[in-house]
Amino acid sequence: GPAGAKPAEGAEDERKVPQLVYCNFHGSGPVVGLDICLRKPLCVTVGKDRRIMVWNYMEDKLDQQVMCTEEMFSVSFHPSGLHLIVGFADRLRIMNILMDDIRTHQELNIKSCSEVRFSNGGHYFAAVTSANSICVFDFYTLEKMCDLRGHNAKVCSLFWSENDMYLLSAGTDGAIYKWDVLEGKRADEFVQKGVTYNCAIANKQNLYACSSDRKLKEIDGTQFKIIKELDCGAVFNQVALSRGEHVLFAGTTTSGDASTPGCLRVYSFPLNGDFFEFPCMAGGITKFKASYDDQVLFVVDTMGTVCLFDIRDRQDHGRLGSSGLPSGAMGIMPMNATFPWSEEILVTRTDLEERRTVIDDLVRKVDELEVQNEYQLRLKNMHFGEHVKEITEKYTQELEQDRNRYELLKEEKSDMEVEYEERVKQLEEKHQHELQELESGYQQRIMTEVERFQQLVHERNLQQARWEEQRNLLMETHGKYLDELTDDFERKLDEDLQLRLGLEDDLADLERDLEETKTQLEDDIDTEVQNLRGRFESRLQEERDETLRLKGENGIMKKKFTVLSKEIEDQKESIKDLQEKETDLHSQIERLRQEILSHKREIRSRDDTIGDKERKIYELKKKNQELEKFKFVLDYKIREIKRQIEPREVEIGNMKVQIKDMDHELEQFHKSNASLDVMIGELRTQLDSMQLEIMRQRKKIQRQNNATSTLKNELHAVATDIQDPEQLQTGTRGLLQKYSAEDADVAVEVDVHVAEEYERHREYLEETLHTLKGRFETGVEAHRSLNLDVMTNNMSLIKEINEQREKNRNTKMQLGASTSQMQHLSHGGEKEGAPEAAGPEVDEFPEATPQPGAPGGNDNHAAELRAVAERQRQRIAELQAEIENLEGRVIDQRRPYSRETLPVQV
Repeated sequence: GPAGAKPAEGAEDERKVPQLVYCNFHGSGPVVGLDICLRKPLCVTVGKDRRIMVWNYMEDKLDQQVMCTEEMFSVSFHPSGLHLIVGFADRLRIMNILMDDIRTHQELNIKSCSEVRFSNGGHYFAAVTSANSICVFDFYTLEKMCDLRGHNAKVCSLFWSENDMYLLSAGTDGAIYKWDVLEGKRADEFVQKGVTYNCAIANKQNLYACSSDRKLKEIDGTQFKIIKELDCGAVFNQVALSRGEHVLFAGTTTSGDASTPGCLRVYSFPLNGDFFEFPCMAGGITKFKASYDDQVLFVVDTMGTVCLFDIRDRQDHGRLGSSGLPSGAMGIMPMNATFPWSEEILVTRTDLEERRTVIDDLVRKVDELEVQNEYQLRLKNMHFGEHVKEITEKYTQELEQDRNRYELLKEEKSDMEVEYEERVKQLEEKHQHELQELESGYQQRIMTEVERFQQLVHERNLQQARWEEQRNLLMETHGKYLDELTDDFERKLDEDLQLRLGLEDDLADLERDLEETKTQLEDDIDTEVQNLRGRFESRLQEERDETLRLKGENGIMKKKFTVLSKEIEDQKESIKDLQEKETDLHSQIERLRQEILSHKREIRSRDDTIGDKERKIYELKKKNQELEKFKFVLDYKIREIKRQIEPREVEIGNMKVQIKDMDHELEQFHKSNASLDVMIGELRTQLDSMQLEIMRQRKKIQRQNNATSTLKNELHAVATDIQDPEQLQTGTRGLLQKYSAEDADVAVEVDVHVAEEYERHREYLEETLHTLKGRFETGVEAHRSLNLDVMTNNMSLIKEINEQREKNRNTKMQLGASTSQMQHLSHGGEKEGAPEAAGPEVDEFPEATPQPGAPGGNDNHAAELRAVAERQRQRIAELQAEIENLEGRVIDQRRPYSRETLPVQV
């Protein structure tokens, strides 16, 4: 809005269209509360949609918003920008604006507070109660300073004086009161019955009020009499005076129709009736407020719309806050020039501790990442250093090779230069000789051409003389021909002139004859026209009658045509519907045909598939018959293999039993771990409950301290009346009634001994929990190391068992071979060629092979074989004993149960 007020007729070209920054963000309901902060670029709005919104008008963004469950009626912003007072239906709540939330700090028992206002210094605030009284509180102690009573109807506005000593109030009872806040009494009053005052403001000299009689009134600040009245033509809901006292803002309200748009008016100050009007809102204006540096004006209405205006001076086209003010105005400077915006915020201790914890975690992660990145960077530097070294060596070698190649090329270049110099000399001599020959030849040709040129010049001169003679002859002949033509055409022109004169005479005779003929014809035509007129008038009358008859028939035909047209349209629509149905049926038929074709293709494909499957079934039957033959053979082989596998299965069964025992032990360990986890969970639950109890006790102590401090303050206030016994008695009785009533609701305090016993019990439980945690960690570590040792021993034992099994298998094979050899040799004396047949088998035991030609070789050989067999039996017995010993070690070294290693502490 403009700051300087001029006649609206001469300033239409200078008016700027306002730009809406935010619109209809409070829903369709009205915005009932608006206030601006002094130390921060913040604005707060509350609406019927039960939302509190804090806006940053320097950055054009929503800072915070809170959705409440109860209806709100008013709001006020503390000058520091850290606190709000909001009037709810049941309470008046004091709220703290935190970094990312708005939380309730204190509550006052004031219901449906329609107006609440902080003082300019922020140390007082005034609130209107449902009984139309005004309560003034100390903001920092929440002590009620005074209760101002005098209004008989709703209080519409509150306004603090510049020094916060006086409070101005206006109401629908037609009264404007000036209150002395320190003394708690009425200082002045202005009452006008039958008029409703919607708003009243003041400066150092006068008061300004808007009323329901469509007038803006200026009232003397000392005598409280009307100085000036302006007929506005509209009812104003709010008025405000700029800090520099350049302009006065006024907002129109609605009369019963909430959808009627409101207008903002800007009056020149001092008031002379000149104003500008801005129809900017969607409904009636409910509140507006100018910023403390006179740069921005906020306007809200009944439709939930908020407009932001830049306040500019029309004389220098700058902001009011950024220009110098007149000598009589208050010294308001832009907040961001001399006094910067405040950047302090409120943060709770828990949020701060959480942020610090998060910051510490992030710092630790950053340190870890830095160490990791340094390590990775060092590795990359080493890798790239080696890579650079390799590349350097490679390119050094290539450079040396290129240098050698360059030397070779340089030598070749010098040789080629010598060779080309010789060739150039030869070519120069050759070209010089050819040039001399060409010069002599071209000299002869030039002489020949010169002689030819002279001959041609002579011929040209002769030919030019001959052409001159011919041209002169042609000129003479052409002149004679022109003379003859001129004489001939002059003769013909005279003949034509004589002929023209004769024709003109004939034309005059013909014109006279034409005039006579024309006169006769006109007479004849007049008589004939009269006859024709009579005849045609009779025909015209007949035609008119015929036309009337035809018009009647035409009307009838039109009606018939209309009826037929409707029938035709109906027939067309029915035909169109039938055509559409026909089209649908055709499309359906086509779709069914396609489905039939697809089904036929599917049937063919399925027939092919069935044929393929039948062929496959036939082939599979053949394969099945062959496989049954193989099955018979394999069954026989399987039975043979099973007989061989049975000993191994016995061993596997034994190992499964051992594994089952180990699994049982592992389950015991898991159960013990689960019991320990349950115990830890119970201890943590107890610890959490203790912490909650501690927090409750702390809050209770804090409330007791607050009550004690309040009691001390009230006792101190009562003690000030020690010289006045009546006042002292009244104050003492009030305190007795107040605190005796509160004592009925306060719970009995905890005994000191009980609290000490509780503290000792808590310390004992914490020490017990710490001890159990240490024992649990020690037991877990011992359990882990024991498991690792047992697993290592099991692996080594399994390896030894496998090696021993391999040795047993080899020994059994050798024993079987030896036994078969002994059985073969025991019948060797009865068969011929037995030594030859047994030769290959005896080679496996060279020490038992008989020497050729030795007497009694067969008997000695049999004795040796028996000795070898006996030694093998002894070795088998030793191996079996060793296997049993190893199995016993495996059984003895099983993992112990958890109850043997981690006993439960009682």
